[in-house]
Amino acid sequence: MLRALLSRIGGTFRRRRLEEEFDEEIGAHLQMLAGRFIGLGMDPAEARYAARRQFGGVTQVCEELRERRSFPPIDVLVRDLRHGFRQLRQARWFTASAALTLALGIGAATAVFAVVDAVVLKPLPFAAPDRLMSFTSVDRRGPHPTNLSYPNFLDFRALNRVFDHLVSYRDNRFTLTDTLPAIQVEGQIVSWDLFPLLGVQPELGRGFLAEEEKAGAHAVVLSHELWQSRFGADRAIPGKRIHLNGRLYAVAGVAPPHFHFPVDDPAVQLWTTLADDDAVSEFTPLLVQRGARVAQAIGRLKPGVTAEQARAQMDQIAGALVAQYPEDNRNVPTTRVEPEMERLTGPSRKPLWLLLGAVTLVLLIACANVASLLLARGTHRAREFAVRTALGASRLALARQLLSESVLLGVLGTAAGIALAEAGLRLVLPLAGKRLPVPRVFDAAIDLRVLVFSALLALLTTALFSLAPAARLMRPDLTDALKEGAASVAGGCHRLRSVLVVVQIALGLVLLAGAEMLIVSFLHLAGRDPGFRPDHLLTFEIGLSETRYNNAGEIAFSDRLLETLRAIPGVRAAATGMPLPLEGRQMSVSFDIEERPAAVPDWHPSDIAIVTPGYFGTMGIPLLRGRDFSQRDDARAPRVLVVNQAFAQKFFPGEEVIGKRIKPGASSGKDGLRLREIVGVVGDARQSPGASEPEPIYYFPYKQLPWGIGTIVLGTVRPPLELESAVRAAVTSLDREVPVYQVRTGEERATMAFAIERFVMVLMAAFAAIALVLTLTGLYGLLSYVVARRQREIGLRIALGALRAEVLGLVLRHAARLLAIGLVLGLAGAAAAQRLLQSSLFGIRAGDPTFLAVAGGLIVLVGLAAAWLPALRAASVDPMRALRSE
Repeated sequence: MLRALLSRIGGTFRRRRLEEEFDEEIGAHLQMLAGRFIGLGMDPAEARYAARRQFGGVTQVCEELRERRSFPPIDVLVRDLRHGFRQLRQARWFTASAALTLALGIGAATAVFAVVDAVVLKPLPFAAPDRLMSFTSVDRRGPHPTNLSYPNFLDFRALNRVFDHLVSYRDNRFTLTDTLPAIQVEGQIVSWDLFPLLGVQPELGRGFLAEEEKAGAHAVVLSHELWQSRFGADRAIPGKRIHLNGRLYAVAGVAPPHFHFPVDDPAVQLWTTLADDDAVSEFTPLLVQRGARVAQAIGRLKPGVTAEQARAQMDQIAGALVAQYPEDNRNVPTTRVEPEMERLTGPSRKPLWLLLGAVTLVLLIACANVASLLLARGTHRAREFAVRTALGASRLALARQLLSESVLLGVLGTAAGIALAEAGLRLVLPLAGKRLPVPRVFDAAIDLRVLVFSALLALLTTALFSLAPAARLMRPDLTDALKEGAASVAGGCHRLRSVLVVVQIALGLVLLAGAEMLIVSFLHLAGRDPGFRPDHLLTFEIGLSETRYNNAGEIAFSDRLLETLRAIPGVRAAATGMPLPLEGRQMSVSFDIEERPAAVPDWHPSDIAIVTPGYFGTMGIPLLRGRDFSQRDDARAPRVLVVNQAFAQKFFPGEEVIGKRIKPGASSGKDGLRLREIVGVVGDARQSPGASEPEPIYYFPYKQLPWGIGTIVLGTVRPPLELESAVRAAVTSLDREVPVYQVRTGEERATMAFAIERFVMVLMAAFAAIALVLTLTGLYGLLSYVVARRQREIGLRIALGALRAEVLGLVLRHAARLLAIGLVLGLAGAAAAQRLLQSSLFGIRAGDPTFLAVAGGLIVLVGLAAAWLPALRAASVDPMRALRSE
């Protein structure tokens, strides 16, 4: 049996050689028989004739041998595919239009699936990713989780019995000064067991040791990219020392290629241990500040432990910490344990599933369009199929032939679609911005998983657009088809094509209404007053060495730098701020009000920013009342604050806020918590881009809370980027080892703030445009087909006195009926789409009928435009020529 199977497989792929062997074998048999008859005394010619007569039908024997030595179904399939290829090659315009339509649908679906697969579906690239859990505290004053303080984290790590490893991490920046120019790199301060937690073995060297968490230990693991770019891929790097932030760090190892942690921050280039946050400085080390919630945490569940069981035990520990440290922990009595994958992809899931749903509608419209094209082509081939049926072809054979042509179309469309998807990913992702806030989105690529998806999609679409035409053309009545050129099937095909066009119109309305709402929402969001003037702003950051610049040295350097920058021609103002508007809620500090004192845990939380004098004028934030900070507001002066208008209205409604005093829970580490007087009120600069209302925020003068030099902001009178070289020269003139990085204009920062909204809006608009074009071509093709089929009828009407306007109205009324039915059916889907989009909209109401009216009006205009040319063609029919052609 195995030998026979192998013989059949070999025969299938050696058809020509097999035919030659059959001919040789049959010729040898005939020659042997003829020789035997000659030996019996026959004439050679008579002997050959007798041999052929005894041997039997050569053709039948060849067929029998062929069936024994190959797989006949494969032979039939190959023959059908060859015939289908010839048919498609002869109908080049039809093949091109159908393949292009499929390519648009499959290409868009493949590109979106590649993004969804990279972001949502692919597991984390670590060992047993399903057991990796994100761990956070939950603040009772709000629904959002909050970071952990180091003392709390260390208690959770020591007391829990549900995690194999519990690791903390927080971002930090490091200045690398081994060789000039100095560079600033993104880094993470992590627990020693990060690499054992993730199940990752460094490419060179080792991970961290437990003792390297202790104060005074300075160990670092380099990323593979930093090792190659900065250290020349030196394989002897483990054990060597490098200069980071003015300190010597021992290189423990080099991470493997493409290793990123955290996954949502691929810019990280090195990792150090908690010893960095236990260093002695002018401030109290973070490692002992129980109220400083700066760290995130990730853990690996022990085998058999569920997330619910882990959360229950961590809540017990959190309750014990509340009882032991009420002032610091009263507001965080519970915890959250959720899969790390959910934490990473939670904010991105809804926009991506929305895009996948939209592209599915585009694909359905494309399938309906191709099915309509196949129906039209099948109508013209009705006589061919009738003749083949009359000559004995089975319906199965005809259906198989149609399906083979559809498969070839699907292959062509899929190949072109994959190429379009690859080009689309290369084009759209960079346009979305380099820091699109979607984890792993730039890992999207046409890999094996995506190719398998495209293959399955090709099979599905082939079934969708080919089964209906094939079933429609398999009719038993051959007489009418042979006599009248398939007029009998024309009516049925016409009705089915009309149904397909109506479906396209309905789906197009859904897509167009959704895209219209997202576009208006984005324009409303991006067009809101951000509270500052992003034009003619240049921003950048610098990295100061912690060992070379203490607190006073950093302040002195900041003063010298700002003076130098103000002297650059084209600079009208210079200041620093941390954080800048539209960067999200980064720093929140609770405070107490002097007139309404409360216990420490019940203080009011609010965002803060730390700025230098002149910051508000540089940013274009208006001063409404009181005064701005001045150079006199230093460490020796009375403590002061400036608040925004939202802060004044929320915490001091109906009162004069100037002169009020509050006690923030933040200090420079020298004089503890002190009351501060509010000396000014400024306009509301939005901190979170998507917030419906401006957030309350209060501002500290930099010299009274020097937590870092922040972002330098320059107001310019020239195009901002023209000053970049002068800015770098100014910084280098003060200190050659201070790197300048993240140089951006204010408008670029404002654009980056809405990257995800712009990404979704652009893709939805593109899908709606594709749907509109496909709907237009579908309606145009149907009406052109109707006019061609009814040419004799139209000729008779004109011959009997019908006016040109009446013929125009005949075609346009047909188009109007299709449009009306499609719009009515699409209204329900569009209304449902509006409800689904409600949470993604800003400043508009989902139930507003204006959007449906505009979308419907646009489809009507496009539909009537598509109908106008066939209508003109119908009105221009020559009655004599039309009647003579019949």
